Order: sequence, then C-alpha cells, then structure tokens
Amino acid sequence: MVQVVIESLSLVLAFGMGLRAFQSMSLLHKTFFFQLVAYILIFILAIVVKLIAYANNVPPYNQWVYNLYMPIETGILVWAGFEYFKNSGKRFLIYVGYLIFLTIFISEICVKGIMILSNHGYVAEGILLLVIYLLLLYSQFTKSNNAWKRSPEIWISLGIVLYFGGSIPYLTLMNYLQESHSAINQFLFYFIIDGLANVRYLLLGLGFWLIYRQAVTKTSLVNE
Repeated sequence: MVQVVIESLSLVLAFGMGLRAFQSMSLLHKTFFFQLVAYILIFILAIVVKLIAYANNVPPYNQWVYNLYMPIETGILVWAGFEYFKNSGKRFLIYVGYLIFLTIFISEICVKGIMILSNHGYVAEGILLLVIYLLLLYSQFTKSNNAWKRSPEIWISLGIVLYFGGSIPYLTLMNYLQESHSAINQFLFYFIIDGLANVRYLLLGLGFWLIYRQAVTKTSLVNE
C-alpha cells in the first residue's frame, strides 16, 4: 500500500507539471506526456483489478494488464525517438529494434499466454529503450554544451535510462526468483521496479517543469 501511495504521488506530480507545460511542448515532449497518461490509466486499472480480486477472495493477478501496456509504452517511446532523430540513419535502426521487440513479445505471449508477464519481452523493451535514450543523452550532451542542466530531454531521458538500466538485470532473473525465492522476489520488485519508477517519473516531472519555466522566461523577455 505504501508503494502505491508513493508512486501515485510521483505520477500526480509529473502529470500536474505536464498539464501546466503542455501548451509549450513540442511534439517530442508531448509524446512523453502521452506515455505518462497511458501509464496512469494502466496503473489505475491494475489497482482496480487487485481490489476486485481481494473483494472476491481470490489471489490478485494483474500481470496481463502490464502485458497490454508493454507494446503501447514501447511504441510511444520509440515514436519519441523517431521524432528526436529526424533525418538520421538511426531511425531505421530504431524501427528494426521495435520489430525485434514485437517478435519476442508476441512469441512469448503465444507460448505462455497473456496472463503471465512477458519478462523476455520486457527485457527486449528495456534494451531497445536503453539504447535509444543513451544515444539521445549522448546527442544532447554533445550539442548542449553548458546548458545541459536546463535541457528537458536530458532529465527525461535520464529517468528512462535509470529505470530500464536498473530493471533489466532483475527481470532476467524474475522467473527464477519467483519459483525459488518468492518473498525475495517480491521485495526486489518493490525496491527495484517501483523505486526506479518513482525516480523516472519525478525526473519526467522535472523535465516538464523546465519546459514550462523556459516558456515563461521567453514570454517575459518578449514582453520586455
């Protein structure tokens, strides 16, 4: 319950800053906001599914919810990568990477079923997005000079990199841990996945705040 409250607060903060900055966002920034909205809806759905399970005295089982969300999240964040790397050969590699992810994800769903989390698909998603946003970070650092602290793309990308970079090692062992050390697995899930999700969305909120602040500063300079 504590984890749900903490994550809810980070999501509300990011969403509030996103709404405030939305009018000043480029299409690239809006894709990150769309991904946030999609995750909030899935987050709420997952909680509702758990509550219904508890009300009917059955084990809570909402992994299928995250299976539905996985290709949506990946697709939106790949779209953001396409938007950033306009007129670049990297777009083709991103496209190929997304097709590889879909192949792994769909294959695992066909074998295990939709009710069991596609952890291999999750790992494929993580590797793809980790590569895309490490490239984006490198590009921003090399062209932003000393202004990197005020770059929304850097903070948003850093959150994505930290989340997927930290979760990939755990996800590769998740099934083994669940079968042999379920209590440890649950602790690691809350500590790693939920903890890094909070960091990710707090950094997303920071990125939205920087967009808003820059828009206000620009408007003030024009009015002067």
